[in-house]
Amino acid sequence: MKKLLILAIIVGSVACALSGKLAAQDNHAPESDFFRAIRANQAESYITFGQGFGNVEPLIFEGLIAPYFLLRTSRDARFGATLSPAILLRMQAKESFPVRSPSYMPNLTFYRQLGSFVNKSISSSYLFLTLKHHSNGQFGNFYNEDGSFNTETGDFSTNLLELGLFLNRNVLPFSNTTEYFRTSVEVHPNIGRSEELNGYYSFVRWHNSFRIFRFPGYRHESIRNGQIYPPRVQTKVETTWMFGPMKNAGNFDLSGRLNLALTMAWRPAILSDVSLFVNLYSGKDYYNMQFDRKINVLRFGLQAFAFK
Repeated sequence: MKKLLILAIIVGSVACALSGKLAAQDNHAPESDFFRAIRANQAESYITFGQGFGNVEPLIFEGLIAPYFLLRTSRDARFGATLSPAILLRMQAKESFPVRSPSYMPNLTFYRQLGSFVNKSISSSYLFLTLKHHSNGQFGNFYNEDGSFNTETGDFSTNLLELGLFLNRNVLPFSNTTEYFRTSVEVHPNIGRSEELNGYYSFVRWHNSFRIFRFPGYRHESIRNGQIYPPRVQTKVETTWMFGPMKNAGNFDLSGRLNLALTMAWRPAILSDVSLFVNLYSGKDYYNMQFDRKINVLRFGLQAFAFK
């Protein structure tokens, strides 16, 4: 884990230097649809107000810290990459406000733009491949003495590959919206993962996401010509189906294998980078050693738009 973080810092520093050099050269050139679509594929950093309403323990907040570095050689390149040292944490509403075992999720993603032959109505599309590590930085026993999962200091670790397709296709009859569809397959090879996850944790997952960005009264054509306006409203629907052996979950068990999320974010006119969001989530917990429990939660918070 330490080696991965050191590598992320080194590559990130190089990325910053490279992006700064490119920005000095190309700061007046409009960004291509390809790289705008890459930005639309990024996870937004957020912080919640408490734990929301549901079956999650009392929290001060849940926060995702997911800055990303965009690696490219020119503004019209057909290849790209992003690097993110993402960290997810929950601060509990207990004495001393502890943060129990954050999720460390550094990731590197490669992108390859597809030609316009895919569909004339699709303005930008690409394939992507993500390499990701997920662990909690702990080295305690996986199980407690009573046989339950050690959710505080248990050693959770896995690595994954995710291969997917990302499409930008306008399907709504409005001139000021942009829609993106994303589908991917996630595979966890048996490399550096906790053996105790076998039989409990899904190592093959199918993800789908549909996102709608609504811009404040400007036509999509003006956005393409370099007149960039931050989106006012974002709506995102996400689904995940989990395959493989999972205790107490049959092959077609919707309750045990389907994760569903709906997020709506609104950016007030006085803000350019931050939005208010409401999120409804139902499915397996995504917080490292809490993976075996199902949560249903409605929560509110602040979110940063990765797409501008």
